[in-house]
Amino acid sequence: MRPLRCAPAALLWLALLAGSAASAAPARVAYALIIANNTGTEPKQAPLRYADDDGARYFELFSSRTQETVFLSVLDADTQALHPGLAARTRPPTRAALKEALRQLNARMAEDKARGDSPVLYFVFTGHGKRGPAGEGSVSLLDGPFTRTDLYSQVIASSTASFVHLIVDACDSYFFVNSRGALPVAPAQVQAVKGLLATRELTRYPNVGAVLSTTREQESHEWSAIRSGVFSHQVLSALSGAADVNADGRVEYSELSAFVAAANQGVEDVRGRLEVSIQPPALDRAAALVDLGDKARLGFLLLPAGLEGRLWVEDARGLRVAELHKERERSVVLGLPPSQGYFLRGAGREAAFRFARAGAVVDGSGLSWRDNALASRGAMDDALRDRLFSVPFGPRFYTGYMASLGQTPVAPEQQPDLSP
Repeated sequence: MRPLRCAPAALLWLALLAGSAASAAPARVAYALIIANNTGTEPKQAPLRYADDDGARYFELFSSRTQETVFLSVLDADTQALHPGLAARTRPPTRAALKEALRQLNARMAEDKARGDSPVLYFVFTGHGKRGPAGEGSVSLLDGPFTRTDLYSQVIASSTASFVHLIVDACDSYFFVNSRGALPVAPAQVQAVKGLLATRELTRYPNVGAVLSTTREQESHEWSAIRSGVFSHQVLSALSGAADVNADGRVEYSELSAFVAAANQGVEDVRGRLEVSIQPPALDRAAALVDLGDKARLGFLLLPAGLEGRLWVEDARGLRVAELHKERERSVVLGLPPSQGYFLRGAGREAAFRFARAGAVVDGSGLSWRDNALASRGAMDDALRDRLFSVPFGPRFYTGYMASLGQTPVAPEQQPDLSP
């Protein structure tokens, strides 16, 4: 691999990161609580195959970027084989374990605030969800449902975090975080119920943002070819840096929203369509979901301008850890755990790479490519393989997407001033 050449703004934040490694402790301190459960609370809910795999991937993503990551799950045999030693770091996804994890994390974050830092909490759930007869959503823990009332009382209202980012990949997850529609109560009870619901709406908590998959169909959010839920795979890819449209090292909610829209735009099979709801914190709509410059425990892969098309990164275990459809003019930096060997793959070709250490940068323009044949896995896998990420994502798509929503985009890419 050739040494890294002088690059435009896509690497400006990398240079700043290298130059500030010895600076004072960052004000932003991140924590993650990840819950992954393959089983549902009702007999009619067939067990999921890859909720625990998604949880393991979220754990790997956040454990390299946070002060502490807590993982509640029971990993199946296949997942344990792919992630040796991870089972020993998990706890069962029960109400008691969740309550204790929140107690410990809130204590840590309160100490951070006392020091003047700004703690951030990621609350991630992958698994079964449902909407009850009264319209309240819930997700499935090992010992029963965890409802929207539980979410607001135990996670949101009691949190000591400056910002909370909710990421939920479950059926009907919109109703796990939001309520809408008529109130199923008698007129005399309406005001009382409205008062209760008011405490269970994001508008009351402007420091909370939500990233939700609202699909109802199991087939649409699990894909065997990548051992993952489709929505979680897209979110994980985006948070690795693939959605960073202005090359500032940060992924904001609007960038994630546009990235997911582009990734799904070409899907025609109804089984592969996703319904999503992405709501930034009202307190700061430009709040970053991730900032790759926060931590130096990553390796960085530069995908330079000139490289284009659908690309994905697989690790030595064969797990697809990031995917995107890159515009030719755009440069992208992906942040990845440095302990794995990787393959950068595209249609019919691949290139191996690895990071020498945390903080190392690999220039994709210097990789050695070789031919690689892709095996077909069936009609549904073919449809997802061919149509997901079929639309290029970059400044052109992002600008049009934000204009269609009438929303303010992120700041444009700024070229560094290299004048003397």
